[in-house]
Amino acid sequence: MRYLILYFAFLNPITLLAQSEGTVEYSVTTEMKVDFETVMANLPEGIPLDSVLIARMVQTFQNMPSQHFTVTLLLHYSGAQALTERGRPNLSNPFANISPFGSFDNSTGMTKFLDFEEQTSITRITNMGESVPYVISGELQELDWVLVDVDSTILGHAVKKAEFISDSLEVVAWYAPGIASTAGPDQFGYLPGLPLSIDAMISRDSSVKMSFVAKSLTEGLGEPITPPIGISVTEEEYMKIMMEKLDEGVQFVP
Repeated sequence: MRYLILYFAFLNPITLLAQSEGTVEYSVTTEMKVDFETVMANLPEGIPLDSVLIARMVQTFQNMPSQHFTVTLLLHYSGAQALTERGRPNLSNPFANISPFGSFDNSTGMTKFLDFEEQTSITRITNMGESVPYVISGELQELDWVLVDVDSTILGHAVKKAEFISDSLEVVAWYAPGIASTAGPDQFGYLPGLPLSIDAMISRDSSVKMSFVAKSLTEGLGEPITPPIGISVTEEEYMKIMMEKLDEGVQFVP
């Protein structure tokens, strides 16, 4: 029997051998509709509503009923760990180009380290001129996926369907059991194989529709996956730092 399995594996163009590390290039399309009143009602405690940052948020959200953009995301995966590099979208609103530190590269995005075994994440904030970047630690919530007995193929890999539904999140994912990794982009890991396609609808402070589509897959990594290094702060601490810098003197990058 094992010889028959090997024979059909050589004949079948679909990849059957397990892989543990590599890089996936996703095209990520995001459609976002912002409920400004809900965002304002859920600001962290201690945020002064008369700050420069809040004033710019008000102007931006009032002129931005919705946004639709596509970026490239690279996911370097190894087992339960991943490092993602996300390009910065070319948004038309002025808020995306505010920098209290001077000019910065608008094509540079965030870098995020994900450990789905330890359920932790470390995000390096987009560099805006600091000599040492800030990093924010967070927790990853494991999704209780429902595996569906439906098959397909993506990039020559056999994939299966999985679904997750909660009050604020609905996800349909297609994962490759032949790629031995429980990692995934953002929070979309914990599957018995690497996800190559994800459609998600997030309904919290705003309505966000996201689509991840794998465009290429490369086996192996040039270097080990390691967390980004920087000054560790919480989200609340980083927001306060940004508001203090903005109140000192905002610079706008054309």
